This record gives sequence, structure tokens and C-alpha cells, in this order.
Amino acid sequence: MTRKIRKGAREAPEPYPASGRGLMHVCPDCHRPLDLYDTRDGDQAYWCHACQKGHRAGSPPLAALQPQQAS
Repeated sequence: MTRKIRKGAREAPEPYPASGRGLMHVCPDCHRPLDLYDTRDGDQAYWCHACQKGHRAGSPPLAALQPQQAS
């Protein structure tokens, strides 16, 4: 998927997938699954208890999106 930077500009590739279907959020450092929490400001965030790090659900690092394992 591509998006226009501004009218008349060349198109830049979109770094995030168009859909999160088939993806899971994992910690970019230890690769464990992340837990989803509601924040006080009404947003949501993913948190790794082992690393004590997290990110907002709306702006994940690209390394946090991994394909789900087939069961």
C-alpha cells in the first residue's frame, strides 16, 4: 500500500500493513507476546512485563508486528 505525502509529490510506501489480521504484537527486545491495557487517557497500550517496556497501540514499532504462528 502506498500513500501520498502531499498533492503532486511522489508516493512513499506505507511502512505498516493495511490490516493487523494475522499479526500479533510481540516485544521487539525479547519477542514475547505483549499484553494490551487501557491507559488513563482513554488510549490503549501494549506492555512487556519481562522487559518493562511498552508502546501505544496506535504507533507500534515495526519489529513488534510478527505473523501469528499456525496452531
